This record gives sequence, C-alpha cells and structure tokens, in this order.
Amino acid sequence: MAAIYKVSYVIPGEDHPGAIVNTEEKPTVGDQIQLGDRQFVIVELIDLMPARGEFHFLHATLKPVPT
Repeated sequence: MAAIYKVSYVIPGEDHPGAIVNTEEKPTVGDQIQLGDRQFVIVELIDLMPARGEFHFLHATLKPVPT
C-alpha cells in the first residue's frame, strides 16, 4: 500500500486559513501548491510525529507566490 501524507499547510501573516490535505506524494521545500485560487511555495517542512503504518504527519509553512 502507498504512503499517505497528511499535511497541515499554514500561511503566517495571511488571512488564508491554510488547509489539511492528504496526498500520496511527499511534499518538499520549494514545491508550489495551489490552495483555492492562490499559489504558494513551501518554505519549511517538519515531520510532526513518527509515521503510523502508512500514514505520515507533516507540517508545511507556506508563503505566497508573487503574481
């Protein structure tokens, strides 16, 4: 069975609420993601706790991509 990454996305200093997203691909610093109609880049990625079976729990800090 493939790994599932539960990622908590937070955007400091923004009104955007962020998101919690399940994905089968591990995000990395520098990746760009779209939340709603906005693009963000991951600037920090932290493992929140050891994996539980195939579930991995991550925290990602984002910053907006300039338009």
